Parts: sequence; structure tokens; C-alpha cells
Amino acid sequence: MPSAYTSLDLTPATDPAPTDLLVGGRPLLHRLDGADGADTVSPLASDLPPVLRAEHVRRLLDAGDHGFPGSRYVLHSCPDCDDPGCGAVTAVVERDGDDVVWRDFAWWIGPAVDLARDGYPGTGPYRFHGAVHRAVLLRLLDGPGEPRQGTAVPVPAGASRG
Repeated sequence: MPSAYTSLDLTPATDPAPTDLLVGGRPLLHRLDGADGADTVSPLASDLPPVLRAEHVRRLLDAGDHGFPGSRYVLHSCPDCDDPGCGAVTAVVERDGDDVVWRDFAWWIGPAVDLARDGYPGTGPYRFHGAVHRAVLLRLLDGPGEPRQGTAVPVPAGASRG
């Protein structure tokens, strides 16, 4: 049985806090804090050059639209270099029908992830309506200004919010 739907939105960038994804109404980084994920930044942060942010957004869009099942994507990375080799919080991002699912969150450094050792227990899986996932990520490509909060496609009536 599919998991309940989770809401997805953007946090506004406030000094010094950069943009982050709101997953179930809570910044993703805060969900990771309890599992030692605090020394990372979102590659979607507003203080990154627009080209870098756009590259990450397009990867997540591709993952949701036509990524390979089981592919791992960076959601938070080293604040100094944005190099996954330095370590990054990743998740498997894949399509499930019209939905997009983020699962198996883990700290990733090398070619393989050991979920027993490097996973974030209790984080995810998160199921998003595909249209919501796409709309939120596309807002990051809107232009040079700050991403807008609260304009995501609403979760359809009858769907639970995570």
C-alpha cells in the first residue's frame, strides 16, 4: 500500500538561513538535525550561483520525471565545497505512477551506501504528488529573486498531509 502524501514547499531565505525544502511543513535540514545532518546545506540555497542551483533543480526534476529507479540524489551537501565526495545527504528519488517518492535517506561519500551504517532512520519515505513536486522545484527556476513560499500546487482533497 502506498504511503500517505507529504506536503512539499520552500522555506523563505532569511539571513543567515538559506532556502530549504519544507517536507511535511518542516525544513528538511531540521528533520536531519536529530540524525547528525546539521553540517550540510541545501544545494537549492538562494546564496548559490543560479547556475549551480538550476543544475540541482533539473536533476531532481529529471529524477521525478524520468530518473532511473533506485538512483540517489543530493539533497544537502558540504557547506564549503558542494562536492559529494566530501559527504552529502542523499535520497533515492523515483517515480511511482504519477507520484514522486524520496526514500532511503543516507550520508553518502563513496560508490555505495550502507543504509544500516549511514542511513537516517525515521526520515522518509516521503510521497509527493508529481504535480506538486514539479511546481515547487520549478519555482526555484523562476528568476533571480527569492523563491516564493506557499504557492505550491495544493495536496488534493482527501489526501493526507505528512
